[in-house]
Amino acid sequence: MRKYAYFEFISPWGKLLLLIGLVIIFSILTAFGGLMIGKYWLNTDIMSLANLISNPSTDEAINFGKFYQFLNQLGVFIFPVLLYTYLVSNSSFKYLKVNNKPQLFSILISITIVFSILPFLNYIAVLNMNMKLPESMSAIENWMMQKEEQATLLLGAFLKTSTISGLIINLIIIGIIPAIGEELLFRGVLLRLFKEIFKNAHIAVFISAILFSMVHMQFYGFFPRLLLGIVLGYLFVYTKSLWAPIAYHLVNNSASVIIYYFNQKEIMETSAENFGSTDNFVLILGSLIVSVYFIFLIKKKTELTHIQ
Repeated sequence: MRKYAYFEFISPWGKLLLLIGLVIIFSILTAFGGLMIGKYWLNTDIMSLANLISNPSTDEAINFGKFYQFLNQLGVFIFPVLLYTYLVSNSSFKYLKVNNKPQLFSILISITIVFSILPFLNYIAVLNMNMKLPESMSAIENWMMQKEEQATLLLGAFLKTSTISGLIINLIIIGIIPAIGEELLFRGVLLRLFKEIFKNAHIAVFISAILFSMVHMQFYGFFPRLLLGIVLGYLFVYTKSLWAPIAYHLVNNSASVIIYYFNQKEIMETSAENFGSTDNFVLILGSLIVSVYFIFLIKKKTELTHIQ
């Protein structure tokens, strides 16, 4: 028997407003719930807890910070999407295109792009970091730099571990959950909605990529993350499956976690930030060309498969 979807036939703009409302509601609920748990976990008041979350100074505070991050990811990315798809579709799996299994070829090439595009991505990151705002906007620039430093310090605190169990927890919190949750929201739902609104897949890819980068609130990493969102968007559009961008996202995040761990254990000299970086412009340009070629290779392979 077909499940009744209460909001299946409302306009794409109406669905977008519904999604935004659900994200806000679940974000507030999980944030508030996390604070209540943290109050007893760390035996402190709410004001002190807020400072501990943004600047964890003890192992206990770091562990709670990871839990709070996990809870927030559920509240912002996963719970709203699951309820949204339940309300607008008779099958969440079909709506999100997780029932479509891409070819192994597409998955392997998607993972290869993670590393092939690194030189160009890191080059864009350096340019982004060196951007300067006009003198009249110095106050905004200082605020942006403080936010960037705070995010870097928090990530460093989360990643700092010398145990395998700590590495596994980091892979779950930083690798697996964001890869699934962010792809469900940005590619599975938002890209689809923008495609319905603008009737153009390319516009949908770019708008969803811009929102993907903006939501991370790291202004000096905006453009490399925008580029990452574009790659993820085209992987979704061309494979017609959410599994290719999830695979890319998972490997991209997990590789950073593992490289950071190896660097910290002095198994690897290169840091996660510098992995894949080069000053050779030929290699930088080549990495872009090769990566674009790989994306079109996936497109052609998928088209041939559907013809057959």
